Amino acid sequence: MPHNKKQGLCLSFIMSFIMIYVMAALNIDVRQGYCSAQAWLIALQRLPLGFVVGILCDLLVCTPLSRRVVALMTGPEDTELVKVFVLRFSMVVLMTAAMTVFSVVVSGQRGMAGIVDFFTYLPYNFTIALPIQMLVVAPLSLRLARLAGE
Repeated sequence: MPHNKKQGLCLSFIMSFIMIYVMAALNIDVRQGYCSAQAWLIALQRLPLGFVVGILCDLLVCTPLSRRVVALMTGPEDTELVKVFVLRFSMVVLMTAAMTVFSVVVSGQRGMAGIVDFFTYLPYNFTIALPIQMLVVAPLSLRLARLAGE
C-alpha cells in the first residue's frame, strides 16, 4: 500500500498507464486474430484517450468502490496482505468492466452487437488482467510510486 497521498496518486497513474496500454495492445491482437508489433503501435496511438478515461474511472469510481469493498469484506483482525489482495482484486474486476465498456464504445459497436462484444471480451480481459495486475504491474508500480513519492 502507498505510504501517503502522493504515492497513492503516483501508483494510480503508473498502474493505469501500464494496464491500459498492455490491455489495449492485447485486445487489438485478439481482434486481429494474431499477435503483431503493429498492435502495440496502434495501442500507443490510442493511449491518450484510454488513459484519460481509465484514470478518471480509477480515481472517481473504482478506487472509492474498492475501498468500500475492503471495508465490508475485511475486519480489523485481517492482515494488511489480505486487505491489499481484496483491494487489488476488486480494482481488477471494476476496472476490467469499465474499460471493456469503453472498448466497446470506441470500437463503434451499438445495440445488441455492443452487448455481445462486451460479454465476449469481458471474460478474456479479466482472465488476462488479473494475473498481469496482481503479479507484475501492481508490485512494479508500487515500487515506482514509492520512488517518485519520496
